[in-house]
Amino acid sequence: MNMREKQKPKDTLTDQKITWISLILYGIITWFGSWRVFKVLKTFFPGLSAAIYTGVCILLCSLLPIGFLLSDHRLDRLGNYWLCLQLTTFFTALPEWVIKVILADWLKIMDWNHLVYVSLALFLITWIITVLGIIHGKQIRLVTYDCSVEKKTFLGKSLRIAHLSDLHLGSINNAKEIRKVVNQVNELKPDLVCITGDTFTESIHSVPNQNQIIDALRSLNARYGVYACLGNHDAGNEFPKMVTFFESAGITLLKDECISMEGFTLLGRRDIMQGNMLTPNRKTIEACLADIDSEDLLIAMDHQPCDIEDSAKAGVDILLSGHTHGGQFFPIHLIVRRFFPHYHGCKKYGSMYSIVSSGTCSAIPPVRIGSQSEIIQIMVHGS
Repeated sequence: MNMREKQKPKDTLTDQKITWISLILYGIITWFGSWRVFKVLKTFFPGLSAAIYTGVCILLCSLLPIGFLLSDHRLDRLGNYWLCLQLTTFFTALPEWVIKVILADWLKIMDWNHLVYVSLALFLITWIITVLGIIHGKQIRLVTYDCSVEKKTFLGKSLRIAHLSDLHLGSINNAKEIRKVVNQVNELKPDLVCITGDTFTESIHSVPNQNQIIDALRSLNARYGVYACLGNHDAGNEFPKMVTFFESAGITLLKDECISMEGFTLLGRRDIMQGNMLTPNRKTIEACLADIDSEDLLIAMDHQPCDIEDSAKAGVDILLSGHTHGGQFFPIHLIVRRFFPHYHGCKKYGSMYSIVSSGTCSAIPPVRIGSQSEIIQIMVHGS
């Protein structure tokens, strides 16, 4: 490993801060949603024990961290599904509590004995939608975009790109899910496969049946090969093992590197969020393309869609990104849109096509409401 890629002392501190912030948020979300549900259930079942209810909630909440620490993929999977219910319950509990405070406590238009039926209905609808969203997230659709470019060395040529992103390998997206993705991609007979980051979820040790996944990924067929860039999750103490995983799977990892082929050049950028990543800061887009023939079709992979304008100014023709999960579920998509104005789909910036995938596999947490897991097929034509 290059000396520049050794972990810095501050990386551990950053990792610890992120862990503690996550645990605090997890506790707040869990407590508030569980508290509101308890208030509703207590009305219908007066004998419900607060101690037993709390104990059950703590047990269910412990599934995810225990499963992760023990590398128990069954507990990890159950914990992730429980996390889905916690999050959606929390976002329902907020307006439910506000309605209760305004109508019952302040205005006294309705008493709690009547309002509780509204609360119960809200939670039941939320849980039904959440279960359907978990099932929906496993369905992968094919999306196709046609891109016409004017580049001298690509004149009269065509290129079929299969764009994958956010595979989030782990207990949710295992060998079975990856084989399904590989089969769908191979049916397209792509010239090029691009994977735009977050191949992993948190760590490589949480990925079950790694050899089976590697075998599946090695069976991807593309004329020019399979390439990937790094995402914010492709980092940490196990980064060297992740690099080895890519090599074993026959995937060429581009870290602020370009590779030129027949009339086009492909760039893979390091992720903009360094965090605890064991890699140096990424180069500017201009530095990445400094020695590249500007007459080539220029395709760039950049995990997060936050450097779009600079990429367009630098002469990139097609920019491929992911990260946003297409907003994933309401009301998260409102936050995502705030940070990433172009958070899903295909949009032109000058002559450049910016294509943002909502993710190929189930996002973490594995629920999709108002978004779709997708494989993107890009038909590029030289005009």
